[in-house]
Amino acid sequence: MKGLGAVRDSQTGVQTSRLSTKSAFNRYVWISVLFAVLGALISLRYLTGLSNTQGWQYLYVLAAAAGVFFIGHLLLQTLLVFPLQRLGFPKAARGTAFILTFVLLTALVTDTFVYQQYRFHINWPMIDLALVGGSDVFSFSTGMKLWIGFLVLLVAAASAALVWVSGIIQGRARALVPCVLILIAYVAVNGVHAYAVSQNVKSVTVLKERIPLYYPLRANRFLAKLGLKPVVPDKVKLAEASGSFHYPLQKLSFGQGTDLNVVILALDSLRADVVDPVTMPNLYALKEKTITFNDHYSAGNATRAGVFGLFYGLPPSYWHSALATNIPSALVSGFQQKGYEVSAFTTATLLRPEFYATVFSGVNPLRLGSTKGRNICERDVESIDDFEKWLKNRDNSKNFFSFIFLDSVHGVAFPESLNVPYKDYWKEVNNLELDPDFDPKPYFARYKNSAFWVDTLIGRVWKILEENGRLDDTILIVTSDHGEEFNDNKLNYWGHNGNFSQAQIKIPLQVYWPGMKPQEVNYRTTAYDVSATLMKRVLDVRNPNTDFSVGEDLFNNAKREVFFVGSYNEDAIVAGNEVLQIKMSGAMEGHSLLNWQEIDDSFLKKYIPAYLQMRGKYRQ
Repeated sequence: MKGLGAVRDSQTGVQTSRLSTKSAFNRYVWISVLFAVLGALISLRYLTGLSNTQGWQYLYVLAAAAGVFFIGHLLLQTLLVFPLQRLGFPKAARGTAFILTFVLLTALVTDTFVYQQYRFHINWPMIDLALVGGSDVFSFSTGMKLWIGFLVLLVAAASAALVWVSGIIQGRARALVPCVLILIAYVAVNGVHAYAVSQNVKSVTVLKERIPLYYPLRANRFLAKLGLKPVVPDKVKLAEASGSFHYPLQKLSFGQGTDLNVVILALDSLRADVVDPVTMPNLYALKEKTITFNDHYSAGNATRAGVFGLFYGLPPSYWHSALATNIPSALVSGFQQKGYEVSAFTTATLLRPEFYATVFSGVNPLRLGSTKGRNICERDVESIDDFEKWLKNRDNSKNFFSFIFLDSVHGVAFPESLNVPYKDYWKEVNNLELDPDFDPKPYFARYKNSAFWVDTLIGRVWKILEENGRLDDTILIVTSDHGEEFNDNKLNYWGHNGNFSQAQIKIPLQVYWPGMKPQEVNYRTTAYDVSATLMKRVLDVRNPNTDFSVGEDLFNNAKREVFFVGSYNEDAIVAGNEVLQIKMSGAMEGHSLLNWQEIDDSFLKKYIPAYLQMRGKYRQ
């Protein structure tokens, strides 16, 4: 057999072939063993942010991760690598083993960075967003690209080393002993997990979600037969109700309404506490002309959730229902029904998240995003330019509703020529450097400089409306889709979509409303209230709010005792300064809204029935 050391004598050739096959298999098992050990050591990064970590938890993660990676890697080699060896292509087999190891190690290292900042693993929605959204969603500085390149080279070198070392070891030792040790340790941690699930030992069960592709054993019935009575943890059953999207609940009817136009100017990732005279002088000065809501919250901690809640007036858990049915938001369809011209001027594409097929599915033609600018700042300017051209050239016999969505704050970007207020800022963002000990001040300074830049564009929008004589008949709403965290709570959360703390969901809201007296509102409001207010006060909808929204009139100071927020894969109930986080599994955790420290969740569970009722209310 070619490549397997076959000789002329057929009997000797078969024997040699078998020995070579065993040797080759021993080599590839060694690659899996070495990969498992290295992967387990890398996986210790998943423990970042876990409070009061104990030594045994590190050992647990090492054993569990090693078992997962060994089994997975060996199975993939059995399918992809070993057949090439058997067919007589040893070089191709070794090359495939290297590529497989390199791809898996790269994915693992990348996932540890994602998990450290957001507390979830790489998933398909994130990959899809990156592939379609591109630089509008994920932008990398030159320094970060160099770091990524260095890490890729390091991972490639490590992968090559594993393949090379396995070739040296294969002739000196069998892989049986390390295989058995890894599998015994893996069985042991599965047993520990089974016991922990039965007895609700959270210090063990909390580790499960930190290890990718780890689906450990559960044995409640078996342990019960042995006399170990299960301690059942509180969980919420989150199965989606069957049926299509029943939204609005009843056909909407409208009265005469007003002739006011509406412009919603949203700034991606703008947190509430940066609206000050230094950082955002234009928006701050507008407080003398606007109603400012000082305790305002988004519908979620990510763009999809925040924009969905703003327009639909519903919690983000209804996103997939809206996408599946292409039913537009009641706000947009309501303005269309009243004869308004609806337009969108967004910098990022409306293709991901799929706002073109949800929020604006009934709008045609629809501008899908800015495309001409070389960077985010230029594309933001393009959005404003296009809005100005559209406003000047449109049919003035029609009222209009416009959505402007700018992206520079999300990209912490501003023009190099801009005279920024914060000079000591992070010159080049490299997310790979972010960890619990990283000083957030220079990063936050850069973020505030990007807010300063966007503030100049807010001033320009105001000037455009003023020069076109639209301030007397146009409502201008300035807000955001979600906040942004800079390790505010010392738990190694950076950015957004990681938790539901104040840093990530509290956002600004300033409303210029012709004829309304400027004031500051200190009672709590939410993004859901924006659509409810516009539907009632501008369009004169005759239906009760509950037909199309979970929000209230912004100017109704009735106490918002509780509201619901969401992300791409989790929900939460916010009550006062306490949050009940509800994970995909239905597991619940209590946290402080102010600093995201864990708290007793017993008080919050009284809201679970209302939450479950809400999840099914707008489904048939």
